[in-house]
Amino acid sequence: MVNDYNDDMKGIAIGTFNFEDFVTGNDTVYVDKTMYAYALVRNPKRKFCFVSRPRRYGKSLFCSMLHAIFDGRKELFRDLYIGKTDYPFEKYPVLHFDFSGMNMRTADTFLNVFRSYIRYQAESNGIELLSDSPSAMLDELIIKLSDEKGPVVILIDEFDAPFTSGSAEKDIQDTARREFNAFYATIKKYGSRIRFSFITGVVKLSNLSIFSAMNNLTDLSMQPEFASAFGYTEDELEEYFGEGIDEYVEAHPDVKRDDFKARIKAYYDGYRFSPDSDVTVYNPVSIGEFFTYNCRFRNYWNRTGVPTFAIELAKRCNLSELLDAENLFISEEAFTSFDISQINSSVLSRSSVIALLYFAGYLTFKGSEEVGFPNAEVKVSFIQNLVSRYAYAGNDDAYMSMWLLSFIAACREGDEEKVHEKLDEFFAAFSYELTVKERERFYHLIFHAIFIVSSIKAFAEDRGPMGRADEVIFAGDHIWIFELKVDKSADEALKQIEEKGYAAKYAYLLKPGMVVHKVGISFSSETRKIEEWKSLHV
Repeated sequence: MVNDYNDDMKGIAIGTFNFEDFVTGNDTVYVDKTMYAYALVRNPKRKFCFVSRPRRYGKSLFCSMLHAIFDGRKELFRDLYIGKTDYPFEKYPVLHFDFSGMNMRTADTFLNVFRSYIRYQAESNGIELLSDSPSAMLDELIIKLSDEKGPVVILIDEFDAPFTSGSAEKDIQDTARREFNAFYATIKKYGSRIRFSFITGVVKLSNLSIFSAMNNLTDLSMQPEFASAFGYTEDELEEYFGEGIDEYVEAHPDVKRDDFKARIKAYYDGYRFSPDSDVTVYNPVSIGEFFTYNCRFRNYWNRTGVPTFAIELAKRCNLSELLDAENLFISEEAFTSFDISQINSSVLSRSSVIALLYFAGYLTFKGSEEVGFPNAEVKVSFIQNLVSRYAYAGNDDAYMSMWLLSFIAACREGDEEKVHEKLDEFFAAFSYELTVKERERFYHLIFHAIFIVSSIKAFAEDRGPMGRADEVIFAGDHIWIFELKVDKSADEALKQIEEKGYAAKYAYLLKPGMVVHKVGISFSSETRKIEEWKSLHV
């Protein structure tokens, strides 16, 4: 653990997905999730299981743990929950597929890679295959392996990766759909030769297309008893990382422990994976990064790879709705009504796109049929990625970074002319997506999104004794109070700031050298740009 305070806490293994590496590292934190594996493997009748979770939630580690269990490696579990039970740890032949890196550039490439995946599993188990098609190869492998070594265990990690990160070319998608359908049909056909099978993915399975033959799968994705099988609960955070929290608080006497924990929760907690459970969990990778990097509150979600397919799909929805995605309503059918092999097509409905944003980890359950942002980290990540695709089309990430640095500096320096200039640039780039129908609410959302992306402390519709200011931001020694109007004058906006006394709320915060900027902005629905800017500062 890299830190600048007393370090007695165990280290964090980031990017490690091998179960043995975790538990044999004497100085590595492993949050025990074997009780969920035990619930699955102790019942021989529970043969075909599936779970969906967002990226970096421990799916691969869970598969690796199951592999070790069915490999009979009891010594790895002696200090864990399942190791203290009566589970016999019998050894079974294991076929472990990870489809996360499957190449989909051409149909032929896909087939060759698919064959190589199966051939590798056969060679690892000392089996020679004579068949050529993936399904026939799997058929042959299951028969020969089970005849020689007994019932087979099949683990399939990231089943949907070939579709969510692959080509949208019709011939490739058709080939993949056909081959995977036959592949999973083979697994079902040999139920009597299979001890256990477990499939993971980002997207929840559907009875359509590639899973049409596997109507015997037990879907654990939204079952309340598995709501905390992936990710860290509040109790687990305290048990496994409480020492790290204590170390930080001891090194920073001005920080109160409860306040610090509340801030961690606001940033990284909030994922609720069952509409029938109130349990929420922290993203394990974000928490690992947080404690590794000196307990710095940063957006680690973006650093671990953004599921771009979800952002591209999000552009099909109403932009105002997504920027304000706190409580979106969605029916249960939306989670299973689409075909995974058609994920890159243009036929997906709004509800299907919102469901996919849930699967990707951008949204989570807020109620039985409500979804919204789980926490501050994900909200910033989503809006930053979505806005960058709207506002910076044709510009690269370097341009966006330079724009943000310049804008943040202008806010912190109180440079009203520069802030005005940078906002003009932003809305000019955004203008092609704006419509008259959106009216004032849309401009407010876009305006607030700018500060979210900039990680500037900002409050939208900040309530005061006589009304709500559209936007209040704190940047260095400068407080900015913005009032926005559409097709009305900037003078009218500035007058509202004065008459409603928005600045009075912050009088107690003012110290020598601090400046309050009152800014009235007028947008034109015709030009879709800033038309007027009037300001006062005290």
